Amino acid sequence: MEEKKYYLTKEGLDRVQKEHNDLLAFRKKKTMDDAPSILQSEDVNPEYLVYQEDLHLLEAKIAEHENILKHVELISKPAKGKRLEVCMGATVELVDESDKSVNEYTVLGTLEANPMEGKISSESPVGKQLLGKKIGEIVVINSPIEVKYRVQNIRY
Repeated sequence: MEEKKYYLTKEGLDRVQKEHNDLLAFRKKKTMDDAPSILQSEDVNPEYLVYQEDLHLLEAKIAEHENILKHVELISKPAKGKRLEVCMGATVELVDESDKSVNEYTVLGTLEANPMEGKISSESPVGKQLLGKKIGEIVVINSPIEVKYRVQNIRY
């Protein structure tokens, strides 16, 4: 089975690495402090159960970050010849063919996508349709309604 690749910009990679380091430091602090005892009289200590659950969640988050860092592919500027088409990391101006409004999107990996900021995933319906398109080409997005966009500009 092929491992999933995580596409990140340099800034995104730095953010994931910082979060990972913070989690490792937090785990070290949490495990070095006194853990609650397992028994409270003859019953299992509820504080201990909460501690164990927190530790399991922390370990799962650390493992998730390690998997991302192991399978990351850095988004970089494509070769000059490829800059005429939409690739990962491109900022694309689209003109809605119906009302001539202009929208701008940056195509990134799923971890950095934030549609409210105009950052869309390459795996989203719009992102998938944009990859490989050139200036002047029409992109048709079929959601509840069909929308046609014309690629007006591509920047890296």
